[in-house]
Amino acid sequence: MRIAFITDLHIDTDTEHTQGVDVRQNFLDVLARVSDLKPHCLVLGGDLCNRAGDATIYDWIRAETRKLPWPTYVIPGNHDDTGLMAKAFGREADLHDGELYYAVALEGFPALFLDSSKATFSAQQWTWLRDYLKLLRDKNLLVFMHHPPVPADMRSMDRLGRFGPSEEFLDLIKDLPCHVTVVCGHYHTDKVVQRGNLLVMLTPSTYVQLRPDTPDFVVSGHQVGFRELNVNFHTITSTVHYLDHRG
Repeated sequence: MRIAFITDLHIDTDTEHTQGVDVRQNFLDVLARVSDLKPHCLVLGGDLCNRAGDATIYDWIRAETRKLPWPTYVIPGNHDDTGLMAKAFGREADLHDGELYYAVALEGFPALFLDSSKATFSAQQWTWLRDYLKLLRDKNLLVFMHHPPVPADMRSMDRLGRFGPSEEFLDLIKDLPCHVTVVCGHYHTDKVVQRGNLLVMLTPSTYVQLRPDTPDFVVSGHQVGFRELNVNFHTITSTVHYLDHRG
């Protein structure tokens, strides 16, 4: 099973580019490249909007993904509105007190789509996650969320934008008799972090990339990318594909 993961689009209104970057064209160029891969599905990893959730932006993105012959799944980022996103993508049944999270069996492989848009989970989402892990028992697990669940040795984002309950997340999964792979964005970089049975794959943005070694947000480049996942019950392999500066 092949999955395409695109994240951190940061799309603004149709009359504005985002800090001079034509993010809409970047997204369309990435979709065209994804089409060549013929994936089983597409996952949009949050921060679809640049400043705040906007129904017209979600509707435009949804209209573009509807042109593709495979399903699209979404998770919210810190710049998104979960209610507007759920409505645009037909996932209103997966809203739980304002959080958007759900589970899907992708060709029989368990995948969880979590809501870290507030850089944490509500008590209700923690309970749902614990209960789901008990049901899965020893099955390897694929998780999609916007934030990396653990620090990733990136000074600016680990300091200003990290997922708060990292230790709680590690405590929840460390004794599981399986491997947990988290695919995420938020940090605008390509990086892999291993912590015990947890593998975290950070994915570059379709907007800009950030430097990992500065205490403040500094753009490292405008080359955009996305992640390809190849999944079976025993292994998950991954490739990051980059496009030129326009996407």
